[in-house]
Amino acid sequence: MRDILTLLSDSQFHSGEELGKEIGVSRAAIWKKLKKLESIGVRVHSVKGRGYRLPNKLTLLEESRLRDEGLNSTVSVNIQFETGSTNGDLKQYINQNGSLPALFVCERQVQGKGRRGRSWEGGVARNIIMSFAWGFEGGVAVVEGLSLAVGVAVANVLDELGIAGVGLKWPNDVQVEGKKIAGILLEMVADQDACQVIVGIGLNVEMLDDEMSAIDQPWTDLASRLPQTPDRNRVLALLANELVAICENFSNGKGIEYYQKMWQKRDVMLNQPVTVTSVGQQLKGTARGIDAHGALLLERDGKIESLHGGEVSVRRQNQ
Repeated sequence: MRDILTLLSDSQFHSGEELGKEIGVSRAAIWKKLKKLESIGVRVHSVKGRGYRLPNKLTLLEESRLRDEGLNSTVSVNIQFETGSTNGDLKQYINQNGSLPALFVCERQVQGKGRRGRSWEGGVARNIIMSFAWGFEGGVAVVEGLSLAVGVAVANVLDELGIAGVGLKWPNDVQVEGKKIAGILLEMVADQDACQVIVGIGLNVEMLDDEMSAIDQPWTDLASRLPQTPDRNRVLALLANELVAICENFSNGKGIEYYQKMWQKRDVMLNQPVTVTSVGQQLKGTARGIDAHGALLLERDGKIESLHGGEVSVRRQNQ
């Protein structure tokens, strides 16, 4: 699919004969490829006598472009057009002793998962679906609160892109003016002395309304908030470099306590009445930020409780 999408990415008309010649297949094979693109949500305009075109220009992810955008030279890169899960692919890569740090990305993910097992829709070649892995010495205690620091990293990138009103919602959502723009999911491959952490990030760059109709919360994207949709290669390079910096800090002892104030400056729930839902119970109280371990501080009946991650969601009581 990538081959024909690359040819159509200029949004100009291309005849079936031209496309077939470029790819080295028959016109019938081109027709099947175009039907496949349409079946996965890519809009293709067909005009008799002129050929086929995409309604808008498209920029695909490429390692050379990522390097041109300044991606850290130590990061190994794997780009696929379609995969089940970049987190799953990266986990397999780690099990095969692949070198770290590593960045796995794709243009279409068909089995992506967010927190609590929810599916995550990313469209085709319009958003960022990425997984980043780093190896830590010293066991799992070293990475306590890392997911919150990753939220700070994503917020920093959005700042650099010119997005205003970026907020963080404990534990793993990034919002813009109350609407979700990115989600974070961490997975760990650990033994006694070391652990490898996989950071999965889904960032809305350019969403289509019909693809998001099933989402049960307000959402937004970069395209609707900037004069021009940014090159995903640039955004991805910025994100990966921020993750390198954070992981280096955690490796050197600058953990979540170092990022605590940065996170709380963007805390959208701070001092708000909230309902915290976990398995089998609901707790109502007032959110009072996070502690030095990244736990949510919940005030109930004049007492502060520390709530850790896992199967926990936070909603304002008036939502």
